[in-house]
Amino acid sequence: MAGKPKRSTFRNRLEEMVTSLRTDIVTGNLKPGEYLASELMLAEQFQLSKNSIRKGLDTLLDQKMIEKVPRIGTRVVGPGLSERVTLKFGYYPSLTLEANLLQLVEMFKHRHPHVDVQMIPLSQSYFSQNVKEALQRDGIDLITMNTYNYESIRGEGAVGDILEPMERRDSTYPFLLEPFAEDNHLYVQPMIFSPIVLCYNKDHFQEANWPEPDSSWKWSDVQKAAAAIRQKQDRIGILFHLQSINRWPLFLLQNRVVFERDAQGKLKLDNENFKEAMQISYQLFEDMNPETVYMSENDSDAERFFLQQKASMIVTSYYSLNHLRNAEFAYDIAPLPYSKEAKTQLLIIGLAIHKLSKNKDAAKTLVDFLASSEAQMHLRKTTLSIPSFKTVAESTGKEILSRPSHYMMYRDIIPTFSFYSDMNVTFKELEAMRHMFKLYWARLDDFESVCRQLKDSMYV
Repeated sequence: MAGKPKRSTFRNRLEEMVTSLRTDIVTGNLKPGEYLASELMLAEQFQLSKNSIRKGLDTLLDQKMIEKVPRIGTRVVGPGLSERVTLKFGYYPSLTLEANLLQLVEMFKHRHPHVDVQMIPLSQSYFSQNVKEALQRDGIDLITMNTYNYESIRGEGAVGDILEPMERRDSTYPFLLEPFAEDNHLYVQPMIFSPIVLCYNKDHFQEANWPEPDSSWKWSDVQKAAAAIRQKQDRIGILFHLQSINRWPLFLLQNRVVFERDAQGKLKLDNENFKEAMQISYQLFEDMNPETVYMSENDSDAERFFLQQKASMIVTSYYSLNHLRNAEFAYDIAPLPYSKEAKTQLLIIGLAIHKLSKNKDAAKTLVDFLASSEAQMHLRKTTLSIPSFKTVAESTGKEILSRPSHYMMYRDIIPTFSFYSDMNVTFKELEAMRHMFKLYWARLDDFESVCRQLKDSMYV
């Protein structure tokens, strides 16, 4: 005959019930005004007697988290006397424009007043340090993360030792999940994304009586158009920051570059496709008249010059289109021109929870909110960025913002979406290449010389 369950077992179940209900109330899974399950149902769920259930509920009553409603049931009041949670959220400052992030966080805080979200802007160099140590040092609970920064964390060791696994959402575009997956676990919840595209001034093309860009355009077509639409000496035909990590690798992807490695794991740079791709990036500007081209110093130059109608075409992203919200002229977007194969880089920004966070429940609640249909719809209506929630991103209705007529074009070019990892190269290696090839793009060194320097570099 089996013995009676130990008293400690009942105590553990009682503590489990109280903790479970308290967590659901604090994180907002059980909202003020909602009713708890009946005592009978709770007794069955936690395998406790009715007296034990009442004892557990009395604990929550004392903490002013619930209240008894005669002849009806037990109603949720709110966090009550439970401690407030301070959540440290490290974020890219650009997301205040690209995702209306601060407004979304205010919406969250209104629904969860017990959670004090402390917003911490991240510098561009944040991920160049040991991220595991930085997250612990700064006490970051939740952090925004793109594919490049995720690569940095992977380089530090096991991702699962730094980030908390996430739940895969059926509502998210599937192609956004794979870049953040490791050992069948998802570590970053996608929030917004964008391919790199070509943006152009419609008025400039009409003035020159030149056909607007379409999906058949190659870089040679860009060169011809840039020269044709130049009507004034102070107008730039094509503008983008070639040295950007989101720009120059495009030429490699489009030229089918896949790097091989030697026995020591170093990249083999004697790759004809690689050489040809770099020549294309070089000649794109070399073959133009000086008046039709300007070598940008940073990514923000493109949108600034374009908004002033000083540039007719820019290579940009849906994120950066947010800088053009108040444009006083007609503009549109087209698929990125290509060389051998139509390819474009896919940029993704998501949310990750620090593995050692003491506020994981609150962090998960904020992630769930930012990935919810409500928050994603707010993002869709008030920005030009693309939400990760598929049905929300593709929704139609009255628009608050003026959008390019080909805004939904991204759906047609999904097969062209690519990542630098498709080339069997790491972010660190690309950065080493970019640094070395500055001499090449500045016409101060030739391709072979730069490759020799790279071979001797400790980075590849």
